[in-house]
Amino acid sequence: MNIEFNWGTGIFVFYVLFASVLFFSVYESTKVDHSLVVENYYEEDLAYQNQYDRLENSAKLEEPLRMKWQSDGKKLVLAFPTDLAASATGQIAFYRPDDKSMDWQLPIAVDQAGQMEVQMAKLPVGRWKVKVYWEAADTPYFAEKIIDLR
Repeated sequence: MNIEFNWGTGIFVFYVLFASVLFFSVYESTKVDHSLVVENYYEEDLAYQNQYDRLENSAKLEEPLRMKWQSDGKKLVLAFPTDLAASATGQIAFYRPDDKSMDWQLPIAVDQAGQMEVQMAKLPVGRWKVKVYWEAADTPYFAEKIIDLR
């Protein structure tokens, strides 16, 4: 049996390969979680001016909120500005970009030194985005840090 390779055969082989790659891509995309990062994204988008104000207020601070990751103890140390630490309140949100079911929040509790330590040793390995929404002296602030747990 002698198969002759001509234009028609080439076009047929191309279409078969193209369709195979297309079907494989569609099949693989069904395995990915396409859920939203936040459930109420529309409301958050409308309230972006508040977020912008928080960022602007944080940029104006002489001494910003410092977040230091200590990998040896697997803890995050937040050092609030000394003049605002006593009145600091708010929330720390821990977001896991690849799995929203692991997201969690923690209220801010500052010690006498103006710091807060968050133990992260029991958290799963991976990338975490830490967002600190805090308020002091009736002014809202925001800080963010990405941590790679290993």
